[in-house]
Amino acid sequence: MTTAGDITAQVPRRDATSRIALIDLCRGMALLAMALFHGLWDASYLGLIDIGIGVTPGWIAFQRAILTVFLLLAGASLVLAHGERIRWRPFWRRWLTVVGGAALVTLGTYLLLPNYVAYFGVLHAIALFSILALPLLRAPLPSTIAAATAALLVAFYGNPLFNSRALSWIGFFTETPPTTDLVPVFPWFGVMLLGLVAMRLARPVLTRVRAFRLEARPSRFLRLLGRWSLVFYIVHQPLIWGALYGVALLKPNDDASVQAAEFTRACTASCDGEAKFCTAYCQCALDVVTRDDLWSAIAASPRSEAEQQSLNQIAGLCTAMATN
Repeated sequence: MTTAGDITAQVPRRDATSRIALIDLCRGMALLAMALFHGLWDASYLGLIDIGIGVTPGWIAFQRAILTVFLLLAGASLVLAHGERIRWRPFWRRWLTVVGGAALVTLGTYLLLPNYVAYFGVLHAIALFSILALPLLRAPLPSTIAAATAALLVAFYGNPLFNSRALSWIGFFTETPPTTDLVPVFPWFGVMLLGLVAMRLARPVLTRVRAFRLEARPSRFLRLLGRWSLVFYIVHQPLIWGALYGVALLKPNDDASVQAAEFTRACTASCDGEAKFCTAYCQCALDVVTRDDLWSAIAASPRSEAEQQSLNQIAGLCTAMATN
């Protein structure tokens, strides 16, 4: 999953008034939405709830909306921090912090979910996008708009060559590799560039925008989250996972339901198709495997010829059932 954006490219602080309260507020709201999504994803993975968070179109749209907001803010913040001139020392200090955070995310997912390691998630993307966007900070605006448009449109190209982890970060894959978080260059670099363009266009009204102080208590809380976005991003998932894992340990163990839930999760993660198809296909496969008690064939490694033939028959049957 995961699903977050200018978790990182915050405006380097010169003084308290150099920040834009509205930007911090929006970032804080997006962080809470991200934490909600991650909490529901963790609860679903641990078998505490079943809401189809990885395959249902509504949840997928929610996840992408959060990511879109974060990357728009990332582009806007890059202009605020370095629009007049690139402040190299703060830039590289912040960049190294983001890279360190990305490494922690990769390590954490490798230890907890080795089959779904986040090898190019949002922090990895922001680190790369921030460097790629630097030449466009002061380029002619039409050039930046053209680059953003091209990055968005080229994402429609697909080639199985890019399905491997080694190349999937570029974004031209036809099958999504198993991972908890993947933010490929195309189209998401284009989204960040749209934020950059929007902030460049908004420069004439920035003085008025800065006047919004947003001092109400809820606003102050959200602004605080927005200012410490990277810290929040790094710590929130281990805290949520730890709490929900403790709840899962206390839950009565129903081996059959746990087995079925794990099968469904693995099936939907590897399914190549629309959400509706994958849901129908995996439900069909689960029903047949349960009915014919083929769990030993599912777990076998390597499988016998008869076991593999049985599973191939299920795949053909359920593909036909899900397509109709």
